[in-house]
Amino acid sequence: MNAANVHPEAISTWAPQRQMTLAQARRRSEMVGLLRMLFVAGAAISAGIMIGPIAASALSGATVQVDRIPGDQVVTMVNARFTGRNIAGEAYVITAETARRQRADSRVVDLTNPKLIDERGTEITAPEGVYRQGEAVLDLSGDVQVIDGQGYTFNSTAARVYIEDGRVIGLEPLDGGGPLGDVRADSYEITDDGDRVILRGNVDMVINPRSNEETEAPNGE
Repeated sequence: MNAANVHPEAISTWAPQRQMTLAQARRRSEMVGLLRMLFVAGAAISAGIMIGPIAASALSGATVQVDRIPGDQVVTMVNARFTGRNIAGEAYVITAETARRQRADSRVVDLTNPKLIDERGTEITAPEGVYRQGEAVLDLSGDVQVIDGQGYTFNSTAARVYIEDGRVIGLEPLDGGGPLGDVRADSYEITDDGDRVILRGNVDMVINPRSNEETEAPNGE
């Protein structure tokens, strides 16, 4: 196209339109710049929110303290379990629903529903007990029940078990029975890991005749 052929009115209208376009471009550039500034500021604020607590925690780390249990509070263990071996080298296990160490001596533990089991199959249970770990002694009270591996069951209201010696002493009345018959006494002592039972005071014993016949039958053949 030749400039001579361009209509004069077209040239006169084009110049203002070009000026308006440049002004809009400037405003757009200013708007873009403002948006960039707002975006950078927002990013800085977000970073400050995230990093600020971390930095503050790092700077004040020297003053952070771990919560500790006061000395006058007692820790209770649930489903407690204690294991060991007696003088003969036989293993035993003491379990309890709960165990709470006494404040005066941490080696003394109060037990709820304790149970003592040894390798020979002897089980001793009671509603309450006190386990003296340093002495390997278990004091039981309430409905104490002793079941040995030979099928005998003894009931009493109190018993002291010397675990390492395999010995049980009771100063309260005892009653029970097994394959040979029934027995009652004012006090008792079980030694040699249950192989020997000593009864004292008003001892009543009922022997099962069938047990005598069964034990004598092999000799009569």
